[in-house]
Amino acid sequence: MTADLAGPGAATAPSWLTAMFDEDDVAGLSLPASATCDIHGRTTSPAVARDFTARTLCGWDADDLVPDAQIVVSELVTNALRHAPAEPAGAPPIRLRLVRHRFHIGCGVSDASARVPALSPWSDLSESGRGLHLVDALCAAWGWILTRGGGKVVWALFDARSSY
Repeated sequence: MTADLAGPGAATAPSWLTAMFDEDDVAGLSLPASATCDIHGRTTSPAVARDFTARTLCGWDADDLVPDAQIVVSELVTNALRHAPAEPAGAPPIRLRLVRHRFHIGCGVSDASARVPALSPWSDLSESGRGLHLVDALCAAWGWILTRGGGKVVWALFDARSSY
């Protein structure tokens, strides 16, 4: 997969993070620690993503990021389930990848849809549309990467300086 950057914060997407979603181009390179979880379209998928995130971040001694990261990955996985096309036979599943690099933790959720996320207007009375507002409030930066083969990766970046 070769990535083309687009979206809010695309210019701020760190190259070490975007490289992790471009597996074909990173063979042989020294990359930061990462962990990947394939998510299949089930109602339990956000819970699987939260559990995977908690285990991974605790293993990286970034326990203080767990609550915020769990909310963010839950929102990103839920959006992927809601907006990506159903998983046809042989199609790649929704994939959650966590990346640890120096003083940052990055996460990305990839899916087969080219539909890009957008902050929607909402009020205290809104029944939906808060998810990306939570993502925006809880991470240092977020955006998306459109892939040439179709689909996208929605990414979020956390400041982990207090964890190390």
